[in-house]
Amino acid sequence: MSLRSIGFATCTLLALLAPGLASSSSATAGSWTATASMATPRAHVTATSLGNGRILVVGGVDELSAELYDPPTGTWMPAGTLHESHWAHLAVRLADGRVLVVGGGRYSAGAELYDPATNSWTVTGSMNVGRISFAGTLLRDGRVLVVGGLAADGTGVQTSAELYDPASGRWTSTGSLRTPRVNHTATLLADGKVLVAGGSNSSGWLRSAELYDPARARWSRVAAMTTPREHASATVLAGGRVLVAGGGNPSATLSAELYDPATGRWTATGSMTDYHGPAAVRLQDGRVLVAGGGTNAADVYSPATGTWTETGPMVNPQVGGAAVAPLPTGQVLNVGGEQLARCSPKGCGSDPSATAEIYTP
Repeated sequence: MSLRSIGFATCTLLALLAPGLASSSSATAGSWTATASMATPRAHVTATSLGNGRILVVGGVDELSAELYDPPTGTWMPAGTLHESHWAHLAVRLADGRVLVVGGGRYSAGAELYDPATNSWTVTGSMNVGRISFAGTLLRDGRVLVVGGLAADGTGVQTSAELYDPASGRWTSTGSLRTPRVNHTATLLADGKVLVAGGSNSSGWLRSAELYDPARARWSRVAAMTTPREHASATVLAGGRVLVAGGGNPSATLSAELYDPATGRWTATGSMTDYHGPAAVRLQDGRVLVAGGGTNAADVYSPATGTWTETGPMVNPQVGGAAVAPLPTGQVLNVGGEQLARCSPKGCGSDPSATAEIYTP
């Protein structure tokens, strides 16, 4: 038996022997509870909800494995072997249920598809530009938009954008951004357009935002955010507005703002209780959970009041690089990331984490 197999067997055994780790159905509202750990420590991951309720986790420096979390049993299982490693990448669930994983790693242009029916990966067409720290989203017509990021081909921070067509498995270039940006957000709006906001480039942190119109394959500028920010979270609220929170700009770490597609304007909203990175998910009741960033707890935003409430303490707070995904129960899985380690009087380093925990709203 391989060490990898032993790891998965150990995770399953722990879940069976300690059901409290595998389920948080009896957890207190607003609290975090541990669930089984992954077989492999990994950071800079993506967590994608599948149609069958399981969560696909991909990522980790030079890591070819992927894992599946099964909510009913609270256990992890292998999810096939990738053809190349991905981190700082993009993962998008397609309309047919497959998952597209693309870019990241060492400035990769490569893309591959995960099929839940066969639990296997197949290579698909490569992007025209290899990029990391970019953004993208599924469009209403089933294509995937990828935009911006950093390339290692001498072109640096990108204005380029391209579209993936699942029917043909090919990428085609589309209109370029007005502003080059990396570590930005890309959010599909109710009208089918895509809002790209923030990030950074050689000029520093960005306030600017722009809209992509798939029908015209063009970008247009919209009003700038109230605060420049990168590594922020962006979440569509039930009414169609977009909540953008946190970010890497020291003056933006606690702030949040709302974009209203009807007016094209940004307005400040309540500030978070502590700094959080881009890991965010809309809860079933319409509130938004934002987690990670090295804090001991997460924050929950209420659109009704425009205020944030701190959750109970997390079991394993991460410095960054974790991912969150909604579970069919209405709970949220937080997985992977980097945790502080090797601390000394001069400071702390960080190591990838295999831990996972569940938030109960």
